[in-house]
Order: sequence, then structure tokens, then C-alpha cells
Amino acid sequence: MKKTILALTIPALFATSASAVTVYSDDSSAVDVYGRIQYEAGEIRKSDEKFGGEGEARLGINAKYNLNQDVDLIGKLEWQVTAESDNATGSDSIDARYAYLGFRFQDTTELTFGKSETPFAQLSDYTDQFNAFGAAAYDHNWRPDDQIRVAYAANGFDLRAGYAFGDANRNDSFGSRTVDVDLGEFDPDLDGLTVPVVVDGAADLKQKNQYALSAGYNFAAGPGDAGVVAAYERVNFDGNPALNVKDQELDKWGLGVNYALDGFYGAVVYGQSEQSNTVDADFWEAYGSYNVDAWTVRAAFNFKKADANIVGPRVLVEEYVLGAQYAFNAKTKMYAEYVIDEAKDGEDQYALGLQYNF
Repeated sequence: MKKTILALTIPALFATSASAVTVYSDDSSAVDVYGRIQYEAGEIRKSDEKFGGEGEARLGINAKYNLNQDVDLIGKLEWQVTAESDNATGSDSIDARYAYLGFRFQDTTELTFGKSETPFAQLSDYTDQFNAFGAAAYDHNWRPDDQIRVAYAANGFDLRAGYAFGDANRNDSFGSRTVDVDLGEFDPDLDGLTVPVVVDGAADLKQKNQYALSAGYNFAAGPGDAGVVAAYERVNFDGNPALNVKDQELDKWGLGVNYALDGFYGAVVYGQSEQSNTVDADFWEAYGSYNVDAWTVRAAFNFKKADANIVGPRVLVEEYVLGAQYAFNAKTKMYAEYVIDEAKDGEDQYALGLQYNF
């Protein structure tokens, strides 16, 4: 569920918030600060069908230091604070969304180390345009820890690769990803801390490593602009000998195309996920939006269906998402979104929100 509005998926490798404020700058360095404040209410979480609200704030820092005419040292930190969290204690939660340091070469290539966006997100960005919902058919880990990431963007090309090690042997709460046996039900805004994988039994598997590749190209197409993208990701998990569970793998690939003309934007994505010897699934997402002055309307269809080798419903995701948004100015907007959930035992959801960006 994206919190920004994209007219077209473009290489955003070096982009910062349009509202970012430069708090320090000299001949060789610059520090920008950006953020947002948001309040959202409705029936938002599938695990809780009651009406509720949630306040949220984000604060980010982008830093750059020029080493020479061809190389910059770059860094990014971003935190999210969620009030009235739905955890057991009801306390607020603080989440580090990004935390990386690296190098930029000749304004075309980045090499970074730390918590950053998976290259597979280049595919999901095509349809992940809603404020509160959307992106339900994907099951990738949005921002893995300990990722070595390289990216290149120039002349319409956007190429990305990343490798993340799982820290499975570290003795702390951030050292592993655990399996979520409820395939496809997770919140990307929580950084995918549970990667949905179906295994033979409810085993507590630790993520061994993860790697991803993506390639996109954006070009003029008639009176508008178009883009194509392909992405692949693999997540490896250590088995659990105590439960006689072998090592597990989660493979995903996808293809996408988008088109933008004046106030219209549309995108379609298709892909497959393969999960060891348990569940294979196909997924589709289709998204469209139209902007007139301060108003933007959105609609999407998200679908994911497993093959025959599954216990329970084969249709894992089947939903229609509708949304409307009004922008008071470039920094402030309000929105309403509704999900019609057609999957078995699915429940419709809705959200109303107000957001200020700085």
C-alpha cells in the first residue's frame, strides 16, 4: 500500500520527497529532512472487523557527501511511529523503515548496505498505488534488513539487484524472519516481517538469505508514456530438524506493463510464486486511476490462486479496491478507500484518511 502518488512508474533511484527541506548544505555535503503525519480510520485490519482509528507519523533523513567528482557517499534513515498499535499491550510502535549507507557513482549507479527496498518492489510499484489497501496478491518482503543492493538508472532503464542475509544465528529479535502459514495475509507497511510461506506444519523457520533482480524500461508511446518491468525474488529458509521440516524456498517472478496519458494511469501485472513442495500460485493485479484537478479516482482488481496441491480454498486473494482522493495542495490530501473481498470467508474493509507531507 503506497503512500505516494505516481503518475507513471519511473526510475526513482535518487529521488527524495518533493517536500523535503534541506537543513544543512555546503560545497560538498547536504542533509534533507522529510516526513508525514497521517490519521486513518475504518475497518482496516482483516484480523479485526471492528471500526477503529490509527495515527501515524514518519520522519526521514537523506544525506550526501561528495567524495570526488564521480562518487558521493549517501545515506538514508526513515522511521515510522504508529500510535494505538494493535499489539497486546496497546502501546505505540516505532519501526525503522529504511537504514542504509552507500555510494553513488556518476549519478547513475548506487551501491548501498543496510535496510532498503527489495528490487522486486519495482514490479509491485506498478499497481501498489492506494493509500490504505492494494498489493494483496504480492507476498514479497518489502524492505529486508542487511541487504547489499546495486541499482542503475539512466536513459529509461532501471536495473536493480539485491542480496540480503538473514542473520539467523544472531541472538536478537531482528535476526530472523518467521513463516506465516496464512499465505498472502500481511501488511507491507510492517516491512513484511513475516514472509508468507506455506510449509508442512507450523514450523518456526528462520530466513537464511534472500536475493532479487528486476529490470524496467520506460519510453514514450504515442501521445503518452509506457513502461515494462520484469522481476524475480528468492527467499531461502533453514529447516527445523526437531519438527522434521526440511529447508524451504519461496520463488517469485512477475511481469508488468503500464501506460500514462494526461491524467490517466493504468497497469497490469502477472506472476507466479513457487513454495518448495507445498503451494504454487498464479497472481494478477490490474490498476487504473484518473486525475482531474485536485481529484483522483482509483480502481483495482487483485487475484491469487493456488494450484490443486493445497488444503482449503484455492483462491487465496480475490478483491476489488475502489478509492477517491482530494488534494488540498501539494502536501495535504484526504482519501476514502473500500475493498470488496470475494475470497472465501473474506470481509469487506474500508478506510478514511487525512495525510500531511513535509
